[in-house]
Amino acid sequence: MRQVIWILIAFVSVCTGFYGCHHLQATETQTVNSGEERLEISFRFHRGGIASSQYAIWIEDESGRLVRTLYATSFTVEGGYEYRKDAIPLWVGKARPQMMTSAQVDAITGATPQNGNMTYQWDGTDDKGNCLPPGIYKFFVEGTLYWKSRVLYSGKLHWGNKVSDSISVEVRYFNQSSTNENMITELKAYHINK
Repeated sequence: MRQVIWILIAFVSVCTGFYGCHHLQATETQTVNSGEERLEISFRFHRGGIASSQYAIWIEDESGRLVRTLYATSFTVEGGYEYRKDAIPLWVGKARPQMMTSAQVDAITGATPQNGNMTYQWDGTDDKGNCLPPGIYKFFVEGTLYWKSRVLYSGKLHWGNKVSDSISVEVRYFNQSSTNENMITELKAYHINK
């Protein structure tokens, strides 16, 4: 048993040393050591009324496979997707919350936040806490603005390239409506590697 524990400790040490990944939990605000590589996504959030304010943030690898969900509103993850098919449908289709265990749900969800500035960070690990190899990754922020009206922000980064820079963000609207159109604004993304 001790040998297995030492092997696990050695693996984590090697993983951390080569890829710089550290186990961070994504939350609305978070502080990490300045020497760590990370993706930081921030935006202004303004809650809407009924049939709105659902959002999810996730990371995909270069092939388009979801590797980590940083956050998803608990209403949708805990069953809202069954009767509100328009609640963050892209994330629901990729993440398949109906297949998640309660521990997996707890790890990624939270109540819909109050109005204010939100910051989420990714540390280079997948949903199981495993370090991912260097390469191209894409982040997504999907928000249900009002019924079928949605916004999708996305950006691409090269994990492990030792460069800190701001990431160009693309935004797309679906079934655009003026109702609650300012739910997620001023979204910025940075790849930080010091």
